[in-house]
Amino acid sequence: MAEFVGLLVSLILVVFVLMPVLTFIRMGRISRELEELSERVTTLERVRASSTSPFAPSHAAGVGGDRFSSATEPANVGAFIQSPSTEPTSEGHTGGASSSVAWVPPFPPAGGPAVGRVGSDAAHTAVAEAATPDLEERLGGRGLLYTGIVVLLLGVSFFLKYAFENAWINETGRVVFGVVAGLALVGGGLRLASQGLAVFGQALAGTGLAILYLAVYAALDFYGLINETTAFLLMTVVTIGAGAMAHQQRAQALAFIAVGGGFLTPLLIGGDENAQLRLFSYVALLVGGTMVLSLRHRWLALNALSYIATLGVVVAWASSFYTDAQWLRTLLFLTLFCVLFLVILRETNRNKGVTARLVTTLLSTAPIFYHLAAIVISAAHPPAIHVYLIAFTATGLWLTADPHRPILRLLVLLGADVAMFGALTLPEGISWAAPNVVTIVAVAALHLMAILDRVLRQEQPLAASELVTLHLTGLGLFALLYAALQPTYPEFRGALAALLALGAVGLWRLLLTRDRIAALNAVALSFTLAAMGLAVQFDGPTVIVGWAAEGAAAAWLGVRFRRRAFQLGGAMLWLLAVVRLLDSFSEIPANFTVLANARAVATLFVVVLGYALTCVFSRSEAPEAGRARAGLHVVISFLTLMWVTSEITSFWEVRYLSAQAHLYEQTMLSLAAGLYGALLIMIGMKRGYPPLRYIGMTILAVTVLKVFFYDLWELGGIYRVVGFMAFGALLVLVSYLYQKRRGVTRPSSESPSPSDAAMP
Repeated sequence: MAEFVGLLVSLILVVFVLMPVLTFIRMGRISRELEELSERVTTLERVRASSTSPFAPSHAAGVGGDRFSSATEPANVGAFIQSPSTEPTSEGHTGGASSSVAWVPPFPPAGGPAVGRVGSDAAHTAVAEAATPDLEERLGGRGLLYTGIVVLLLGVSFFLKYAFENAWINETGRVVFGVVAGLALVGGGLRLASQGLAVFGQALAGTGLAILYLAVYAALDFYGLINETTAFLLMTVVTIGAGAMAHQQRAQALAFIAVGGGFLTPLLIGGDENAQLRLFSYVALLVGGTMVLSLRHRWLALNALSYIATLGVVVAWASSFYTDAQWLRTLLFLTLFCVLFLVILRETNRNKGVTARLVTTLLSTAPIFYHLAAIVISAAHPPAIHVYLIAFTATGLWLTADPHRPILRLLVLLGADVAMFGALTLPEGISWAAPNVVTIVAVAALHLMAILDRVLRQEQPLAASELVTLHLTGLGLFALLYAALQPTYPEFRGALAALLALGAVGLWRLLLTRDRIAALNAVALSFTLAAMGLAVQFDGPTVIVGWAAEGAAAAWLGVRFRRRAFQLGGAMLWLLAVVRLLDSFSEIPANFTVLANARAVATLFVVVLGYALTCVFSRSEAPEAGRARAGLHVVISFLTLMWVTSEITSFWEVRYLSAQAHLYEQTMLSLAAGLYGALLIMIGMKRGYPPLRYIGMTILAVTVLKVFFYDLWELGGIYRVVGFMAFGALLVLVSYLYQKRRGVTRPSSESPSPSDAAMP
């Protein structure tokens, strides 16, 4: 009981010590605002006096008097600020016999003539003194009152503590005293609030509500005077009363107490009974009431408290009482909670301000948490997971249709596809193969229908995120079906990719006349699926081929339609395939045959795609296209050289039992690198493209270093003779080609220099 009394005294002290300080600060701020207003009024009075002085421009008609009259200035000044208790009136001022101009004085008395400056200043001073409380009034009228209340409450608290310690009041009397004190504070606070002390009265009422909660909790947990059902009903009554008072007083603080106390009620009551239906129904009603209260008064932060408290209650219950037998009812209640918070999210999103943005961000996590919980619950009870994933996709597409939100549709696709990968959610076994395939196809079909509806019915071009959704839908469909059918139908892999590629071609046909960019993306998707089908059918490196094909197609689309994002993304994806391919060069494929293995086929495919991209960039007018083309040539040349090296190394690796295997290998490596460098130089000369010649010369230079610093000392006998003679002849041939090119490319109009003429 000592803890209960201590908590009660602490709450009273906080309220009665903190509130006077806050009130004092607020009065100081009001005083400063009144002083600023007083200065503004004085300035306006001076403007009015200057406009009515004898030296001001005449209002009478005269030479230019009607054009340069200042009669409009007082009217504007009067319109700038008006007294809340009087309304400006127009009075005519005759400046001569010919004309008069009417103007509105800034502070005329209602129904009477305009007063002079002295009278106005006196009235203004009186109003300012009456409205601004001086220091004596603050200290004597409010400070002493608050201090006296605090001292009096401390005395009462000490008396009660002494009475409890000496058993003057029994347990029932303590609870009754707490209830009476809480009701008294609530009643007194409401009375003070109705008399103009809103903040002070609401603070007292909030303190009384907290005391009522604690009194019921003490009667249940400390003394056992009431059972759990009675305590629950009493706390519910307190919560309803707090909500009603918050609505009547328009006090957000009371609303926070009501919502917080309402959600704390089940936790304070406790108990060992698994009362899920009663608990979640109570929480749903509490969330609904909070939503109505917050929307009525625009208390956005109240919904944040409701959301966090709902998460806490659900997690606390699930960690103690959840069983598999309750999965359906739990999923239905979670769906209800998610729907309620989505409605709140929609209404909150219509507001502006920092609070609205913070609450919107917080409530945006509700569908994410719901989706994760629903997957965990339904995955253990198939076919519930199949029904849920289809319903989740359909609902997500419907909610993001109006207004159109393509980014959210992409997240809906990822939320469904990621959940279906692996054995995490979809059940395994041949009996579940058909439901798994139906679910995978249904999710993809819903997204494709949404894309076609956007283009064909709404006649709108696809946004960039929707193009990403198109690619991920096709590739995800292939990957998921591949994983679902691999255990039972492994021979169907290539045919599956071919069917999906044909479907992408049909999609291209539908989109061609409405959205050319979307149609070209469908072509790229078809090409990628076909390449992946060939690779998987022949047990090739599927990922490398798929990445390279998709990257090349995306880069081509970026160059074709001047989309920098597609160019960069496609080039990065193609480079990722190159890196993955280079990593495979360190291993010898099983049943290795030179130039007739899966690694060689994949390398040739990637190299051909790379050279195709160089041709595409050569036709681009973008300033960075030349650098991109040169960079591609460098990567392609390096990849080709490393592939040739790996083929030679793998060939001789399995023949190292022979004494001359190492000598043959090093000789072939030098000659192959020299031949490739010379070939690049010749192609560069033929096409007039300097970067190719530079790459070839670099390869020859590195090969020369290898020949002189490695082959010269490691090779012996006939191998060194053959190697040096062949490589030397190759270098002489390249030099001859350069000399011949120099003679051919020299301008005919240019006469040879004397030194050139003297040469034989």
